[in-house]
Amino acid sequence: MTTATPTRAELAEIGKKINLYLSVNRFDAAEKLLKATLGDYGPLANIHNLLGVTYHKQSRFLDAIKEFNRALAVNPGFIEAALNLSATLCDLSRYDDARAVFGQITAQVNPKKKQPDLVLGRLANQHASNGRAYEESGMFGDAIQEYRKALSLFERMPDVKLRLAKLYVRVGQQDKARQEFEEIVKLAPDVADAHTWLGILYYKLGRKDQARRHWERAQQADPNDATARAYLKLSREWSPEA
Repeated sequence: MTTATPTRAELAEIGKKINLYLSVNRFDAAEKLLKATLGDYGPLANIHNLLGVTYHKQSRFLDAIKEFNRALAVNPGFIEAALNLSATLCDLSRYDDARAVFGQITAQVNPKKKQPDLVLGRLANQHASNGRAYEESGMFGDAIQEYRKALSLFERMPDVKLRLAKLYVRVGQQDKARQEFEEIVKLAPDVADAHTWLGILYYKLGRKDQARRHWERAQQADPNDATARAYLKLSREWSPEA
C-alpha cells in the first residue's frame, strides 16, 4: 500500500474507466481495478461505493452492502453511498433496514437550509422508489409515508402525487385522494389520468357536472383515455344538475 493520496484527477480517471467497464458488462475488469486502487491507497469512500455498484449490477447484493457500508465508514456523510445502500436493502426486501438508513441520511438534509436541488431530488426519488417497493409488497401505509416524504422534499413531482392519490383510493381514503388529484390538475393540467380519477370521485359524490368537466378535460389531454371516454358516453344520459 502506498502512502500517497490519489488526486481528484486520478480518481476521476478511475471513475471514467469503471463507467466504461460497467457499460459493457466488464465486471471482472472493474472489480480488479477498484481492488487494486484500494490496495494502493487504502480505504477510499468513492472507490468502495463504485465497488458496491459493480457488485450490485451482478446481483451480488450482500457484497454490495458490505462495500456501501465501508464507504460510509470512511465518509458517514456520503449521500450517494447511503442511497445505494438503501436501494440494495430494498432489493433484498429488508425494508426496515432500508428505512433506518434512509432516516439517517434524510436527517442530514434539511430543506430549510437550502440544500442543492440535485441532492434533494435524489433523496425524493429514492423515497419514491421505496414507496413503489412498499406498494408492490402490499405495505400500503409505508408506501404512503414514503410518497409523502418524497413530496415534502420535492413538491413538483406529479407522477409521485398520482401514485399517492391512487393509493389513497385503494385504501379507501377518498377525501385525501380527491385533494391530491385536485392538486395534480393544478400543478400539471394535462395529466389525463388525474382528471379521469377526479371525475370518478366527483361522480361518487353526486357532483355530476364537475365529473363530466374533468372527463372532458381528460379526453382533451388524451383522446385515447378509454375510461374517460366511457364515462363521458354514460354522462350523456344524465339530466343537468339543478
